[in-house]
Amino acid sequence: MKKRLSMLVSVLLVIALVLSACGGGKNDNGGNGGNAANNGSSGNNSGGEPARKVQIRLATWAGADEAKELQAILDDLNAKSTTYEIVQDSNPAEYDTRMITQLSGDSGPDLFWVSAQRAAQFAAGGVMLDITDRLASASHPAADTNDYYEASLGPFTHDGKIYGLPWLQQPVMMYVNKALFDEAGLDYPDESWTWDDFIQAAKKLTKDANGKRADEEGFDANNTVQWGFTLNGWPPAQMFIWQNGGEVITEDMKSSPIDTPEAKEALNFYADLVQGPLVPSQSIIRDRGFDQMFRNGQVAMFMGGAADNLDSTVENVQAFMVPAGPGGTHVTFGDILGMGINAKTKNPDAAFQALLDLTDAIHHWKIMPPRKSLADLETLKELHPDKAHSLEAIIASMEYARPYRYSEKYPDWDNIFWTQLMDPIINAGARPDDLIPKVKPLLDNALQ
Repeated sequence: MKKRLSMLVSVLLVIALVLSACGGGKNDNGGNGGNAANNGSSGNNSGGEPARKVQIRLATWAGADEAKELQAILDDLNAKSTTYEIVQDSNPAEYDTRMITQLSGDSGPDLFWVSAQRAAQFAAGGVMLDITDRLASASHPAADTNDYYEASLGPFTHDGKIYGLPWLQQPVMMYVNKALFDEAGLDYPDESWTWDDFIQAAKKLTKDANGKRADEEGFDANNTVQWGFTLNGWPPAQMFIWQNGGEVITEDMKSSPIDTPEAKEALNFYADLVQGPLVPSQSIIRDRGFDQMFRNGQVAMFMGGAADNLDSTVENVQAFMVPAGPGGTHVTFGDILGMGINAKTKNPDAAFQALLDLTDAIHHWKIMPPRKSLADLETLKELHPDKAHSLEAIIASMEYARPYRYSEKYPDWDNIFWTQLMDPIINAGARPDDLIPKVKPLLDNALQ
């Protein structure tokens, strides 16, 4: 379940962006690509003596295990490079707060991991280096912007300029316990599934202690031992609204049309699920663990990111595309993560070369890489053999994955969307039709 930033973080962010925009963040090298960055120069000086490698500090939110895997990648890149040495600083604790503080000063990292939401804010606030011209003149495979899925570059683009590169576009998938499907006599999901198919399956996969299923007479909802599905704010309600042809933020970023028939129908569908017998109560989810209930076989269908290991660590589990909306519209939420260069770095050329090399390396490490040339079944099977049985569905889902419409105003909007709309629906049993007239003006105002 996604974390909510405190109001302090929002205030710090505003201060940081103002300081970054007004402070001396421009480097003498500007956006012009140097030889070492763009042409893979050895870095020798004019006297023929080998130049010292530039130390590039990298900030990430990687935990212990992930940081260890990342360090092996960095060791390989550092050994090959004559230009840079990347030094890892991985610390997931209060990452956003820490980065905002560091980037507002002069001691921040040269490179840093960044979420799509923060990328949109940092790009607009001048925190990240404009790399548009550098990308255009580079021959590195990771610099080919035409190879990226269009949605993945969106959060890193502002006013036609590119300020970072994505290293992951993770579509939401539906993980299925095939053994429970077999027991219920159900066919596995396919791309023809809509909400109706999903609900019918969830009813057959929900049963009480007496073995009665939710679509059978005598089913006891108060004595349920297996549920068809689970949700607790994740997966996001926006995904269901998109599947039904609705929107939560207009393309011009000026209003929040959650009162349209399409949006209202989708929100009611979500409320019926979370408040109904096919999904565990929120108290049960908190007590037993959200994904742990799926791992234990207490939940038959679970929606998680393509990078989740449910299909590689739990027996008889496979990932499928999420169901389409009632009209057959396929959309899934795509979580996008990437990397940017500090606008105040003293070594923009070396930092850019490190950005390209490391981005490409992560594309071969994480799933899914946001590049079309790497979305090849055989290539991905070699890179991720433990997920081979899910890869076709993951690749197909990339075509339908979309992120939120991020902007510098998104955090305020999102805070209202969650606290005033979704939290009451999920945790207090409120109904969308009662909340929407009150919440829509607040969301609209947040975008002004």
